[in-house]
Amino acid sequence: MFQPLTLMLGLRYAGARGQRSFASFVSGFSTMGILLGVAALIVVSSVMNGFEQQLKDRMLSVVPHAMVTEPQGRLADPEQYQSLFAHQAGVLASAPFIRAEAMVQGPGHITGVELYGVEPNKKQDPILQALDKRTLGYFEDLPYGLLMGWQVARSLGVEPGDKVRVTVTEGSRFTPLGRVPSQRVFTLVGTFSTGTDVDRQLIMARLEDAARLLRYAPEQASGLRLWMDDPFALSALPTLPAPLKYETWQHTRGELFQAVAMEKRLMSFMLALIVLVAAFNILSAMVMVVTDKEAEIAMLKTLGLSRGRIMTVFMIQGGFSGVLGCILGFGLGVILSLNLDAVLNVLGINMYAAAGGSQLPVLLLPTQLAVVLFSTLLLCVLASLYPAWRASRVHPAEALRYE
Repeated sequence: MFQPLTLMLGLRYAGARGQRSFASFVSGFSTMGILLGVAALIVVSSVMNGFEQQLKDRMLSVVPHAMVTEPQGRLADPEQYQSLFAHQAGVLASAPFIRAEAMVQGPGHITGVELYGVEPNKKQDPILQALDKRTLGYFEDLPYGLLMGWQVARSLGVEPGDKVRVTVTEGSRFTPLGRVPSQRVFTLVGTFSTGTDVDRQLIMARLEDAARLLRYAPEQASGLRLWMDDPFALSALPTLPAPLKYETWQHTRGELFQAVAMEKRLMSFMLALIVLVAAFNILSAMVMVVTDKEAEIAMLKTLGLSRGRIMTVFMIQGGFSGVLGCILGFGLGVILSLNLDAVLNVLGINMYAAAGGSQLPVLLLPTQLAVVLFSTLLLCVLASLYPAWRASRVHPAEALRYE
């Protein structure tokens, strides 16, 4: 089959074996380094993507996407502002809420929590959606009924039906004996589990019960909660009249997501160094090949092969190792990512499943895969550039002087 001369020579040098095959040995290890580096980069990145997406899905499904608040902490007649979002694209619903720091006391323990007063008939609330009908019915109808995260309930040692005392300082009163915080006995009607740290921080009461506990005036609340179809489209929210302001999930939970993103970038950078080291090995192997083949290069030049074609020959040779390692590593990484749980189970090192997780979250992003593939190919081509240029600068007279 016909092949261009430069392609034939480049592939021949790439697969050359002989008495002086140390350069080929180094080139083979470079190919293996790129293969392992690309595979590790894809596997680790896909797992980090999966954990990040899982965190977003769990966290953003339970925390308010945005809240309309007033600097003084109490918003008078919040329902008048609901018309701002009634026909706003991207806003699914809005509802008044009350928020306060509280202490909740069980039979033998007390802990600090965040108390939310909510409207129990708001079906957009993911926590209320997850409740069974019986628990939701108790929460809607029972005065001073309380929902709490399962970890809060476990730390207090209480179960549904038990009484707990909720104490807040915001609604405290001044008496002849001093300042007395506001407190009330609530009945635990149920618990919820979100799989996030919300389970150890949050308790929920009916809006009217929280208002009485905190001594809010009628038609008064801490603000409005907003549910959005895309939590990342916060810039589409309308401008609020002064002095109202938005408090979004990026303010309350943004640091957590930034930390996860930073960890993912650092892990990717560390694994990319493996590919970089392998690319330098390709460069060193090609320099040895050029030194070893100087006489052959000189004869090719004598036969009329131009500098550009000589350079192309060695670019093909260097690119062959990179392309082969990159494609094999890409395929291996994708296959391992799609079957990661099975592989870890066979090796007996699936610590995520041992800790109670169902399976490792894996998310392969086509854009990220394309960036890994093409950046690795580009790196291998750049590593071949200098040795190829050096080969094109060989002088036939000097190279053949002692042959």
